Amino acid sequence: MKPEPSLLRRTLHGPSHRWWALVAVEFGNFVVYMDGFIVTLALPAMARQFGVGLSTLKWVIVAYMLSVTITLLPAGRMADLWGRRRIVAGGMGGLAISSLMCFLATSFPVLLFWRVLQGIGGGLVLANVMAEITSVFPLRERRTAMAVNASVLALAQVTGLVLGGLVIGTYGWPSLFLIILAISLAGLVLCLLVLEPSSAAGGGPPFDAVGALLWSATVAAPFLLIEHLSGAWPWPLGVALAAATLLLLVGFLAVERRTAQPLLRLGLLRSRAFSCGSFAAAFYFVAAVSAYFLLPLYAQFVLGLTPLRAGFLLVPLSVMLVITSLSVTFLGGRFGARSLSTLGLLAVSGAVLLLSGLQAGASEVQIVPPLLLLGAGGGLFQPPNNSATLNPVPAQNLSVANGFLSTSRNFGQALGASLAGSILSIGLGPGGAQVLAGRPGSVVTGTPLIHYMTAQHHAFQLAAALGLVGAAVSLLRGRESPQRNSATLSPPPASGGNPAGCRR
Repeated sequence: MKPEPSLLRRTLHGPSHRWWALVAVEFGNFVVYMDGFIVTLALPAMARQFGVGLSTLKWVIVAYMLSVTITLLPAGRMADLWGRRRIVAGGMGGLAISSLMCFLATSFPVLLFWRVLQGIGGGLVLANVMAEITSVFPLRERRTAMAVNASVLALAQVTGLVLGGLVIGTYGWPSLFLIILAISLAGLVLCLLVLEPSSAAGGGPPFDAVGALLWSATVAAPFLLIEHLSGAWPWPLGVALAAATLLLLVGFLAVERRTAQPLLRLGLLRSRAFSCGSFAAAFYFVAAVSAYFLLPLYAQFVLGLTPLRAGFLLVPLSVMLVITSLSVTFLGGRFGARSLSTLGLLAVSGAVLLLSGLQAGASEVQIVPPLLLLGAGGGLFQPPNNSATLNPVPAQNLSVANGFLSTSRNFGQALGASLAGSILSIGLGPGGAQVLAGRPGSVVTGTPLIHYMTAQHHAFQLAAALGLVGAAVSLLRGRESPQRNSATLSPPPASGGNPAGCRR
């Protein structure tokens, strides 16, 4: 006779299982995004300890985000083969171990190595968050779940900055990674208890290793190009890198066309809802991450704020993003995803353009209105865009589709941080390392201040322009009525049809 399930199992796997599953995957969402930004406020302290400039130091953030981005698409395919629960748990365990090693790191190369491994663990987790949400929630509740997802993302980014500012001054920057360790372990336990172990399709062709290698090289190549454009390498190498990037992309697409079970089903890109939503997400994050990267540095180096006050500076952005994300659920019945997402991107571009006008003597109060607009834009953009992008995808391809969407989002974050860091580094010039390595609380003055503000101005302007490109891409997803958006975008049944047959 089969034993009676325990009270814990009946609770976690009962009628409210989908909400427990949301809590479990949001632990992963929270820790991955917190890990991306928690070190931002620690960059000056790291510069003083390791004696490196911003062009090198930015890789503490970019290497993590880039390794997350590279991992996402292969992780989606791994989940299709071996189950989401197994992949998410492996990622959470990897995050925990690498966080402990980052805490123990005594040199910059060692820290960078473990940050890369942290990113791989984060990619395994993040590739399956929205796939799990889309899988367990019925359509009528999915927009609410996506709003919670966007809210958690915003809370993670700002919580990382506030907690980072709190512990840096008291316990030192390595203690940041103990926070990631604790949350990762809690998320690992929840995932093992809550997520169903039978998510895998099972059988079928083996993992596309060649495609994974080509994909990794294709994603990494643009960041090498940014290094070239920053003046780090001679121009002939830049031309070679550009040609290599194009060849890698062509090679990846050719391999995916011929592979029985590719990392990316190219037919998915024939859906305007899916392709435009994914690429718009990349442009949104390029624009938005400029504020998360540049403002904490500006607050410390120009305004002379402590790391804690610099972290609190971004709290209005997070609060507004959460409020708008939850409110947009009720707007979804009246406005389609195209209207809401495009309006959100326009608001983000406007906010970043306002931030480009910040002067050296700006008060904290002057920074709040652009941040509120930025948060409102993010709340308008993310939930409807995420939901409308994944809704047309057949259930059997959800992990791969989510992997591509998450790749677009994180590619945008990594690209935004890399561009902002490179522009700021170029503006500061050879003396940039000395600016970063100044004593705690010191501010930039004289000619370095002029160079700093000019570079920040240009970085925000570029981010605003890319946000406008994203708004144009969002418009291209095609017309939709609110009724169509809410009623006809549910995924076809697993046995139904071609994944490419969702063109809109």
